[in-house]
Amino acid sequence: MMREPAPARSSAVPKPAVAELPVKFRSGKHTAVVKEVFDIATKYPETYLIRFTFENEPVFDFEPGQFISLFAEKDGKRISRPYSIASWPENKDHLELCIKVVEGGFMSNYLHKVPVGTKLGSIGPLGRFVMPEPVEHDTVFVATGTGVAPFVSMLGHLFATGLDAGRTFTVVHGVRYVHDLIYRDLFERWEREHLNFRFLPTVSRPETPDWKGHVGYVQKVLQEEIKDPRTKQVYICGLHDMVEQVNALCRELGFALIRFEKWD
Repeated sequence: MMREPAPARSSAVPKPAVAELPVKFRSGKHTAVVKEVFDIATKYPETYLIRFTFENEPVFDFEPGQFISLFAEKDGKRISRPYSIASWPENKDHLELCIKVVEGGFMSNYLHKVPVGTKLGSIGPLGRFVMPEPVEHDTVFVATGTGVAPFVSMLGHLFATGLDAGRTFTVVHGVRYVHDLIYRDLFERWEREHLNFRFLPTVSRPETPDWKGHVGYVQKVLQEEIKDPRTKQVYICGLHDMVEQVNALCRELGFALIRFEKWD
């Protein structure tokens, strides 16, 4: 994963300086214990949630947007993979990750079938893809696929603490098929409960005529739905090419602040 803040180009509105954000919580070594694993996509078992507790300690403190590295043995070697945390810090019952099965990918397949109770070495929290508090701008979150995970954590935290007050928040989530809309129920519930939140899913290949939402890529939704971007900040997360394209578009649109995280 790559992380980098980017100021917008437009000079119409003064842009805040983007400095590397300080880390609130020091990372440490932990023994993660698998609590449950279950598929989240509604049609095909391609994306799943895995939840952990931790041996001899509560869920560690972290900032929404941070990630954890998990370790496993492969061919006698210890390997690790980073995963963004999808749960929010106020939930001490478990730590949740949202993972897509990658064909030929050892860790994503291994964790999909790992037995409950399995213990895994881990290091966390890690990363600086976080949101400063208090929130100084209305915020747009743009993600494709499981790139939405850190935004689930951020929004859950904001709503749980009341830090969303006085700001608006929009999630633009792009997927190929309707059944890929992970966390759809949660986002739709938040939209009902919070007048300052909008959920804008978009499907590039809708496989059902029942889909009445946006069709196409996230870039199209940004251009059609986001008004006055110069007063807003945007957070982008997903695969490299998407992030590059959306970052370029957001610069053209003149967002007040752009932050992004690119996944391999």
